[in-house]
Amino acid sequence: MVFPTHIVAVGGIVEDGEGNVLLVKTRDGGWVFPGGQVEVGENLMDALCREIKSVN
Repeated sequence: MVFPTHIVAVGGIVEDGEGNVLLVKTRDGGWVFPGGQVEVGENLMDALCREIKSVN
């Protein structure tokens, strides 16, 4: 099995018209901007859109 030499990730700030910012609660009770790992062959904007849409 070949392991990657690096991992590419994306993250972004999502703000609505009222100035509210989307945050994701972490397992340990903290808060972070939505984001995650870019899949092989995926462009950065598509990865960011996918990660934001997966926020519940």
